[in-house]
Amino acid sequence: MNHPIISVYMATYHGDKYLKQQIDSIFTQSNQDWQLLIRDDGSSDNTISIIQDYMARYPGRIRLIADKQRHLGASLNFGQLLEYTDTEYIMFSDQDDVWLPNKIELTLDAMKAAEQIYHDRPVLIHTDLKVVDFDLNTIADSMWSYQKLFPDIGNDLNKIMAQNVVTGCTMIINRKARDVSIPIPAEAIMYDWWVALNVARFGKIVYLSLPSIFYRQHSENKIGAKKAKRINVANFLKKLYHLRKLLSAHYKMVKRFDPDASFWLLVLNKISVKVAQRCR
Repeated sequence: MNHPIISVYMATYHGDKYLKQQIDSIFTQSNQDWQLLIRDDGSSDNTISIIQDYMARYPGRIRLIADKQRHLGASLNFGQLLEYTDTEYIMFSDQDDVWLPNKIELTLDAMKAAEQIYHDRPVLIHTDLKVVDFDLNTIADSMWSYQKLFPDIGNDLNKIMAQNVVTGCTMIINRKARDVSIPIPAEAIMYDWWVALNVARFGKIVYLSLPSIFYRQHSENKIGAKKAKRINVANFLKKLYHLRKLLSAHYKMVKRFDPDASFWLLVLNKISVKVAQRCR
């Protein structure tokens, strides 16, 4: 095939249970102008053999990145993939979801429209998700509603430092967004949050209020969709106390992003975002 304009990055690790469905959903996209780059993080199941089978069936469409590093975790696995960019646009794929047939077409069209407005700037497009169980039965038609996430805060740097609203497996970014986001540091809680922070600072985040994937929930999810519960500020502060390790990791990421960031301002912004979610 001619050199494509989109790289689809897939980070795998012990993904043999659902991997075929995900790869098949990429191959049945309405837009086929892509290459699939996969990096495995040290699987000992059948993940590699499944990938090699697809490589044999579709020569030139899939590239398996081989290096000696193992067990980096999802964020740094995607971070390694970002080092191999040779296309104008980049998308990210989990190993266990299913893409809707127009995902690439939908988000690429939105990207090109946004680039007409935000010339020569980093751009990130992301979408809502349909939450499903392991058999693809619907749990929620909208993850944003299910989790009470509000993507309109994406370009508010203080708020997105407090809470991420961008889900990586729905993103498409342009090369400029990649360039301002690499390398993904060890302090990043997840690669998508780090990329969103940098695009919010230097460019523009655009959201589409349509789902582009079936977001599968199962017992092995590293990160999943949990239904938002009604809480008050007092309960939230108690939760922060008990989750101090998580907050510490959050602050380390923010400090890496902005060395002048204030811990207490981060806490206040996080509370503000949570309160706003409950009031909408």
